[in-house]
Amino acid sequence: MDILRAYAEAYVKGATALAGLHAQIFYKAQAPGYDVRNDFQFLTRLKTHLSDLLEHCQPHLPMTAAAVLRLTATINDPDLMSTWQDANIILENMTLEVVTRLEDELALNLFFKLPEEKKNYFEKPTDGWKEVIARFPDTVSNIEEMNKCFALSRYSATVYHACQVIDLGVIRLGIFLEVTDPQSGFGQVTRELKKMIDKGHSNLPQQYGDCFDFLEQMNVLVEALKSAWRNKISHAQKTLALMTVDFTPAIAEEIMFASRSFMRRLAVEMPQTRKLAEW
Repeated sequence: MDILRAYAEAYVKGATALAGLHAQIFYKAQAPGYDVRNDFQFLTRLKTHLSDLLEHCQPHLPMTAAAVLRLTATINDPDLMSTWQDANIILENMTLEVVTRLEDELALNLFFKLPEEKKNYFEKPTDGWKEVIARFPDTVSNIEEMNKCFALSRYSATVYHACQVIDLGVIRLGIFLEVTDPQSGFGQVTRELKKMIDKGHSNLPQQYGDCFDFLEQMNVLVEALKSAWRNKISHAQKTLALMTVDFTPAIAEEIMFASRSFMRRLAVEMPQTRKLAEW
């Protein structure tokens, strides 16, 4: 409704008014002796409509705005109009030019309407990601793209960018867990994490003695991610690749929420180590 009120309504009113004035010039000119230069009431109405239309055209419709400015300058220059042999035809053509430019430029624009429930995904894409971005600032571009793609119903792209965010988190978690597998990736990191949880608190390496609750929560979140993905994503070395482009809104949203929970836990609870700081 904001778009309709601010733009569509103004464009329709402007085009309709100018088309009506254009028709008036044509029919009035049929009367013997009629000269639009002497029709001050008509010229005042024309300038008023041009001024209203210009306000809405200048930011978005530059060619229409140029035609409006040219016609307004002409009306405001009686010396110029006094040199014309047939002012009726010239003003009629210039008024028609504004209407034609407006129609042509509007035809070049494409407008999207976002559902209300997706508005914040587009306008505030980092909402809920404050802790993650603070600790992992290189995630911000993918977080923003993930949310904006979801708002625009580009669900495969949403999952792709979510994967990039998660990938960084998995790499950091692997560094924290000191995974030494040369093919380290999502699978290796999650297997190492599960092994550590299965050993129990008392059998953890000394450096992880105070982290069992954190590791246990990470294991739960990793399982949630795997459940959400359902074989739709390949856990390749140091990257996550989509195996399908057929993601429903529900699955894409589920992966977004799971990725945020996973990354937030990492950002807030994963202890900082020398290796992580160096990385």
